[in-house]
Amino acid sequence: IRIWKKIGKIGKNISFPNTIKNSESYSIKITMPVEEESAKITKENIDKVLEFMPYFENKDNIFFTVVDCWVEDSVEVINFLHTLYKENFTTSCGESRDGDHISLLLNREIPLSEANIVDIRALFKKILAGDRLTMGGGFIAASIENGLVLDILKRLKEIRDEMD
Repeated sequence: IRIWKKIGKIGKNISFPNTIKNSESYSIKITMPVEEESAKITKENIDKVLEFMPYFENKDNIFFTVVDCWVEDSVEVINFLHTLYKENFTTSCGESRDGDHISLLLNREIPLSEANIVDIRALFKKILAGDRLTMGGGFIAASIENGLVLDILKRLKEIRDEMD
């Protein structure tokens, strides 16, 4: 499975950035769910996302490759992204903070220990949006490589533990 990012090469088979292509060459379009009150995060949603934490903790894993200026995320990273969509981590629900606050969390100028579940959603949304807007992809890869995704998952685990 490959995620192709548009970099503007003429004559190259280019799909939209949020389209997953698999080895059979058909596309599955992933779109962000609409904003709904019914998109509340449950313990079960969190548990599904946290299943990926050991994968991101293992630094021996290959999370992505770069081929001809294209970032190709691993199958497990693609599964993680799909799980974020499926488990409502890409929707808005409840009162969110302003974009500046989320950017400060993203840049770690505010510690992630101050993030709540709504902030976690907003962080994942910003990471995904950043990847779609990056020519050739790579925003998700950089967020994995610099430990941001793992740190968000660790904070999510703390929030989940507080729910018990």
